[in-house]
Amino acid sequence: MGVKILVPTSGPEPAKMSGNKIMKLAKKFNAELIIVHIRDQGESREGDMALDIFDKLCIEYNVKHKLVPAIGEISSTIIGQAKFHEADLIVLGATEGRGVANWVMDRIMSNINIPVLILPWMDQ
Repeated sequence: MGVKILVPTSGPEPAKMSGNKIMKLAKKFNAELIIVHIRDQGESREGDMALDIFDKLCIEYNVKHKLVPAIGEISSTIIGQAKFHEADLIVLGATEGRGVANWVMDRIMSNINIPVLILPWMDQ
């Protein structure tokens, strides 16, 4: 059984900026990507475009993947999806100066036994 990497997305722009890095990571470890986009109830589906971006990249890089649109609170949904898919690694994007993002990362890392990789979004 191969490595499974859970990749929560936060929209199309971060997906564009981080996509190639994540593909290279998946290729290096021959990993399957579980791409999750989480939105609030009633939120527009614009963020789901990130799933389309990752789908195209995974096909281009020949990376096995699953696309998971989800609705819920961010950190608990990430934790739940990681457990459900039996992820071996969670890759989170770091964004400078975002208190909410830091809170989410802290909450995830303190509530799960899966390694978490913090990936800076700049530089491809």
